[in-house]
Order: sequence, then structure tokens, then C-alpha cells
Amino acid sequence: MKKITMPITTLSTVLFLSLTSGASLAEGNACKGMEHSACSKSTTCRWVKPYKRTDGLKVAGYCRKLPVRKSQASRSKGSSKKKS
Repeated sequence: MKKITMPITTLSTVLFLSLTSGASLAEGNACKGMEHSACSKSTTCRWVKPYKRTDGLKVAGYCRKLPVRKSQASRSKGSSKKKS
């Protein structure tokens, strides 16, 4: 019975980890693969124009996620330390 239980446990663990890690990757990269028009309309993404690297490689334009800024409330919490 132990011989069957170990592969099933391993398989279920691998399946669980692959499903949960895929969800977090999808959330973090919502802008990836967007077309220029859709990216320009989005408030959470920005379009990076095509450019040529110093080594001569041409990089096509792409959409990237804007950095997440801390809210005003979280900034004020850190600056409200008591002065002695």
C-alpha cells in the first residue's frame, strides 16, 4: 500500500503547486501580450516603444505593467512615529 500512496501524494502536491503558482503569475502579468491600442487604454499598463539595444538587437514594442505605488494611507503610517 505504501508504494501506491507515495506517487499519489507526490503527484497531488505537484499538481497543487503548479495550479497555485500559475494563478499568481497570471495576476502579476496582466499586460503581457496586449496590443498597442488595448495597452494605451489601460490604466495599469504602458506601452514601451520599439528600440535597438547597444549590441544591435532590435526589441519590438511591448506592453508592461506600471509599478504599484504605495497609497497615501500607508505612507502616513510610517511617518507617524512619536518624537522624544
